[in-house]
Amino acid sequence: MCPLADKKSLAREALDRLTVRLGFGHSQERLVDDAKAYWVDGTAETSWRGFSHFRDAEVFRTTDWASVGQEHWELFQRLARLRGRDEQYSRIVEWGCGGGANALAFAPHCDEFVGVDINQETLDECGHQLAAVPGTHFTPVLADMSNPEAAAEHVGQADVFLCLYVLELVPSPEYGLRIMQIAHDVLKDGGIAFVQTKYQTTDWRTAPRRHRYRGARAAGMTSYPIDTFWTQTTDLGFQPEACFLVPHNALDERYAYYLLSKR
Repeated sequence: MCPLADKKSLAREALDRLTVRLGFGHSQERLVDDAKAYWVDGTAETSWRGFSHFRDAEVFRTTDWASVGQEHWELFQRLARLRGRDEQYSRIVEWGCGGGANALAFAPHCDEFVGVDINQETLDECGHQLAAVPGTHFTPVLADMSNPEAAAEHVGQADVFLCLYVLELVPSPEYGLRIMQIAHDVLKDGGIAFVQTKYQTTDWRTAPRRHRYRGARAAGMTSYPIDTFWTQTTDLGFQPEACFLVPHNALDERYAYYLLSKR
């Protein structure tokens, strides 16, 4: 991108943020419709496969695709040990399973892995990746972005709820809390939610956009102050157990990982 284009992009970003601060951001319905148009109908866009974590996406020519899920599994184990008990997992649900990078690492450690996504192509790809792992039982669930709660009826009860590299892509912080409510609803008592958000800092550019949902900019659409997300999930009925910050890695920046128990 040329310097002039960079300046135009920054100016547009600043205008969007100012518009939101003045109370003129897009409605929740508009944001959901725009996001749905990208994730369900926008598969021809070059950014889509990368954001969906397809193994053959351009971004994974320089980053090891399998390491994404493996690093998440190792972090999950480290944080889960803080609960001080031996864990056995019958069913793990991943909300936003994408192309299967996390599924490949987590599925061997449970009896059934349930992958939820709003695009059938990603569910097919996730199933394709897991087909290479003997003994894994994969259950795909197609969700409607306009009504994610309906998909929860097909998920059933779970020991673990995963939502990784997803909450930063949802249309708004309020929508992200709808997913967290679903997590609480599907988890068994004492079950674990392992989720990741983009965290917000004092820099105005890290605030939620609430405006112009577009694919190339989707990765920074939604963020939360760390203490706010901690408090909001507590209000939903979770017991926060741990928070782990990754200021920067090979894919992006400002990752906050939370381990939450269902009280």
